[in-house]
Amino acid sequence: MGNAQSAVQTGGPPKRRLKNFLLDTRFQLKYTGMVVAIAMVLSSALGYWLYKKSTETSDVILAQSLMDPAYADPAMREVLEDSFADTDRTVILVLVTGLGSLVFALGFAGIIITHKVVGPVYKMKRQLEDVARGHLKIEGKLRKGDELQDFFLVFSHMVQALRDRQSEEIAELDQAIDAAKQSGASDEGLAKLKVLRERMQKALE
Repeated sequence: MGNAQSAVQTGGPPKRRLKNFLLDTRFQLKYTGMVVAIAMVLSSALGYWLYKKSTETSDVILAQSLMDPAYADPAMREVLEDSFADTDRTVILVLVTGLGSLVFALGFAGIIITHKVVGPVYKMKRQLEDVARGHLKIEGKLRKGDELQDFFLVFSHMVQALRDRQSEEIAELDQAIDAAKQSGASDEGLAKLKVLRERMQKALE
């Protein structure tokens, strides 16, 4: 027992894994994918436009430079053309790297943001299942930064109202049991009422 407690105390916090963030894989990947796809289309269009403008500018500068007598030598022209070609390749590399970084960042952000919505929904779904089974108790709260805080608060108030009503009904049942005892009700009948009372009380625990 002591070893178990020691292990709990000395153990570090649970590791964050991707599956911890993907509580509803289909929903989260669907909307994250939509955001990433839109970003890719817009970024690709912008990147193409920037690359086209860059090459057009390079062509104009190259044409003007080649008119300079200093570049009459074919070797000098080749050096100049290679220089502008390197510049165009650098522009492509920067655009591709930027687009890749943007897609990765949006994908990561999309999973985190959807997790803040899916997490509360997942928690409330489980607690609704508990309520359906007769367990009238809210386990824990939403994490700081989660969405749907107001909705969870309304849900908590609903469960608390059910608990209050159940407590009132238990009190009324206790009075009914006492009245039944005084009126000389059978032990079998009283036993059934007590079983019902225990079942109702257990829902509040």
